[in-house]
Amino acid sequence: MDQQNQPSGPSTPPPGEGQAIVSLVFGIISLVVYFTNWLVPFAEVFIGIVGIIFAISAKNRGFSGGKATAGLICSVIAVVLGGLYWIACVMCLVSL
Repeated sequence: MDQQNQPSGPSTPPPGEGQAIVSLVFGIISLVVYFTNWLVPFAEVFIGIVGIIFAISAKNRGFSGGKATAGLICSVIAVVLGGLYWIACVMCLVSL
């Protein structure tokens, strides 16, 4: 039998792809939490930080796909917006 025509078995995902997917999920969740504000106040900041950590972990493992980049961007946007909202709330409380 010819060995070239047989399947080579299950392919392994690139290193860091799992972290990239988790980063993307956390980035999307953090944006949804920010725009709906239904969970816990300022939770998007903490969820976004976890997404950033996973995105950096995926990049350090050598993953070069767009999932890690998209997760990083979504997480950073949520952290920045949540941080600005947090600062605005503190400034309102201080001005009372």
